[in-house]
Amino acid sequence: MRFEPGPRRSTKSTTLYRGRNAVDAREIDALAARIAEGRLSKATMDWLAGTTADLSEADAYKVQFAVHDRLAAAGMKLAGWKVAFAVPAQYEPLKLSGPAFAGLYQSGVRSSGAVFEKGWPLKAGVECEMVARIGRDAPAGGTYTADSIKAHVANLYCGMEVVENRYGDASKLGGPGRIADDVLQAACIVGTEIRDWQKLDFAKVQGRSEHEGKELAAGPGANVMGGAMISLAWLANRLIANGKQLKAGDVVLTGSVHPPQFLPGPGKARAEFVGIGGAEITVK
Repeated sequence: MRFEPGPRRSTKSTTLYRGRNAVDAREIDALAARIAEGRLSKATMDWLAGTTADLSEADAYKVQFAVHDRLAAAGMKLAGWKVAFAVPAQYEPLKLSGPAFAGLYQSGVRSSGAVFEKGWPLKAGVECEMVARIGRDAPAGGTYTADSIKAHVANLYCGMEVVENRYGDASKLGGPGRIADDVLQAACIVGTEIRDWQKLDFAKVQGRSEHEGKELAAGPGANVMGGAMISLAWLANRLIANGKQLKAGDVVLTGSVHPPQFLPGPGKARAEFVGIGGAEITVK
């Protein structure tokens, strides 16, 4: 069975890639078109799990980049990138070879205190992350390390990623399907600027998220590949391997200290790095 391009609004799940090593450019474009349509219409894409059940990681990134192009053409410009699945306990159950990356959009970059009206995100969740603003391009020409990538960072902030479950039952969506659709990304919340961040012991910082004053999850900075600068260097290298690069002005979610926590209902949510600062939102 091959994926036919064009509008398809049925929610019936159909596996398109079973038994195949790769998908062709036409199938990639058609799947990207359908994902972009779902994103723009804020529709529940409960069909995505079945459709991408046998999609490879390599093809998942091809779909992701095609989704970026389609959303950009519709006015949703990329603002930067995010790192996801920073530890084996997150990526191995999804049958991924390692961490992943995905795009952030200008429309989703918000300051702490942002209010999200009912209807979007679709079932919001939060993650406690540091946010980097890139000050200098990180082009090809060598392998970036946690030390060398620091020269490319202009500012670092305590932040929060807002994710959304736009799939009905997100647990059914595998790793490649998540990669194809920007790994549940909805928004990037920029909170307290971290002064003298170069002096931080990134592995030892403690992050936590809460909803209406009740803690949802917590974890150390070591959960982010050993530290936020390690994950940022990894991202710089992986982008180059995929023909892209970190650019001056990019906003980067460096990875969460804990798995996504979907909110039990409306209210205020906060993510913080203990003793450093935080970011908060209100979901109506």
